[in-house]
Amino acid sequence: MKHGVPVFVHAADAVRTRTGEKPKVAIGPMRLGPTLRFIGYSIRKNGLRTRYVRDVTEIGDGDVLDLPGSPMIVSMPGHSPGSVAVHVPLADAVFVGDALTTRHVLTGRAGPQPAPFTDDPSEALSSLGRIAGLSASWVLPGHGAPWRTSPAQASEAVKSVSAETRT
Repeated sequence: MKHGVPVFVHAADAVRTRTGEKPKVAIGPMRLGPTLRFIGYSIRKNGLRTRYVRDVTEIGDGDVLDLPGSPMIVSMPGHSPGSVAVHVPLADAVFVGDALTTRHVLTGRAGPQPAPFTDDPSEALSSLGRIAGLSASWVLPGHGAPWRTSPAQASEAVKSVSAETRT
């Protein structure tokens, strides 16, 4: 707990959160300008000096957190083994973290797409189906603009973009 605030982490990422141990992944496409802006942002926010969290509160799929709005955890393995989305019905939103992005930090490309730095891209795409049945009007990615759409439409859009880039 940092400053009395619990750090919620899926059990599959607990060791990674405490130690930083993770696999090397392919970086994928990048353009010089957006990549330099991402590195500059990381430097300004001390992102290059990682501080690992010692005390974590482990969460799992289906857990409902004892917080305002009763957020529910949805496992979304792929970006990392313990990647999650957080569905908050009261906010009419699902926070998807790095399960998808609406702005690629290394290319600057806007629009729905898979996130970079993903451990298992195939599993990440498959996991998008886990949010498809959620009732929400907003999909909130970790990078890029909030997206006023249903989780089902977001899932299909990202899968479609991914299929286009593979052909």
